[in-house]
Amino acid sequence: MTTPSTPAMDAAPPASSAAPALTAAQLRSLLIVLCAGLALVVAGNSALAIALPDIAADLGADQSELTWIIDAYALTFAALLLTAGIAADRVGRRTILVIGLVIFGAASLAAAFSPDPAWFIGLRALSGIGAAAVFPVTLSALVDAYPEERRTFAIGVWSGVSSAGAVAGTIVAGAMLEVFWWGSVQLLFGGVALLLIVPVLLLVAQNRNPALSLDPLGALWSVVALAGLVLGVVEGPQRGWLDPVTVVALVVGVIGFVAFVVHQLRASIPSLDVRLFTNRGLAAGSVIVTVQFFASLGFFVLSPQYLQIVLEYTPLGAALALLVVPVGVGAGIGAAAALSRRFGARVPGAVGLLLMGVGFVIFGVGVTGGLDPSLWMLGAGVLVFGVGFGMGITPGTELIIDGLPADRRSVASAVNDITREVGGVLGIAVLSSVLVWFYRDDIAPVLGGLPTELQEVVDAGAGAALGVAGSLGPGGEALADAAREAFAVGLSASMFVGAVVLAVAAVITAVVAPPRTREGKAT
Repeated sequence: MTTPSTPAMDAAPPASSAAPALTAAQLRSLLIVLCAGLALVVAGNSALAIALPDIAADLGADQSELTWIIDAYALTFAALLLTAGIAADRVGRRTILVIGLVIFGAASLAAAFSPDPAWFIGLRALSGIGAAAVFPVTLSALVDAYPEERRTFAIGVWSGVSSAGAVAGTIVAGAMLEVFWWGSVQLLFGGVALLLIVPVLLLVAQNRNPALSLDPLGALWSVVALAGLVLGVVEGPQRGWLDPVTVVALVVGVIGFVAFVVHQLRASIPSLDVRLFTNRGLAAGSVIVTVQFFASLGFFVLSPQYLQIVLEYTPLGAALALLVVPVGVGAGIGAAAALSRRFGARVPGAVGLLLMGVGFVIFGVGVTGGLDPSLWMLGAGVLVFGVGFGMGITPGTELIIDGLPADRRSVASAVNDITREVGGVLGIAVLSSVLVWFYRDDIAPVLGGLPTELQEVVDAGAGAALGVAGSLGPGGEALADAAREAFAVGLSASMFVGAVVLAVAAVITAVVAPPRTREGKAT
């Protein structure tokens, strides 16, 4: 792939001497260790999401606090990814990875014994800081260690773990909650993170470039931009998009983004030269990954609720039902490898997004059955969605990694991770907002027959409505059915909206992604 010359590339000296090549056995061990660290931080939210009812009962958390238990992690994670990637390239990838594992592990262990929601939210934010240090290095260290002819394999495994990690975390948490209390999930994640430190010290090369600038002003603006935008997107569905907190957060985020771009254009050695995004591969890869995680994280947050609220699955049952996803992802990754060898990244990237959209449509049609859905259509939709996700994730990641110079691989990995996190937060916010909009419209006729003090509770969501229905005795059965039906209507609408976004992104990818050359590289 040809990459335009930039001041950063021209001025930056070569990275420090590479470590000796690893043996085949050491490469396998490195892959296992780094993918284990990746799985921990990916599952950091999905595993906890399924435990929220138990946390609410034990800590007395209200709905707003439960939301922040999830979002505090996502906020610090997304806001610090670029800064952590820059630090890894400058200070050393092994050092930053170990620091991240220590912070993530210690915060997770402490969170298991939180006395109240405020403590838990604070420790979750601290875990997100550790995750931001772990995530970019897991990819950049693999890309550095694997020879070029096997690099696609390593990225494919990394991509598979990054996509299946959310489902795996949900299953592990669901199984543990059958026997232990909610804090056991945090203890497991924290303990594994700390155990990974020793093999990381033995296997991961330092690979640093001391001459690279840490660019503290650029790091500050990137944190302001990402924190403001993520906070605004998170608070929008809860407070309303015109609420002062939401508006101020979004304005601050936009100001931070503009300031970051201006600073990078003016800097003699920018930490992330924004001119590089004129590279078609980097631009197309960013579109693929952003929209993939827009759809997938929205789906992984909403579908378990549907399975538990509407179909009345247990937490473990809901987690096991989603095992269809990694099956599809595995098939999609295999198909992407074959297509990439013949056509380059453009075809599997665009087709993957399109298949994800088709999966959303099939699932959305199945959900329209309300309390009596077509389980075959639901399963088929999830499977097609998984195949599409697997088909697009490796090409998207490769396009981003190849779009930045070798001594900025942790930054490239951070760009990949930022697109994931920001896309995911947007997906959760937008698809949840669509669901709530249609839920409220569908449940409105039922509200007139309820006491005034209960109407607002039922209008807030299906979970709250089921709690009200339970307090009404036999007379609450009709309310419970209406809430479940309304939730299904809202979820179906959100799937159709997601399908449109995916289809548009597929077209953009087909147009923007670089074609394959005779040598087998994108241009």
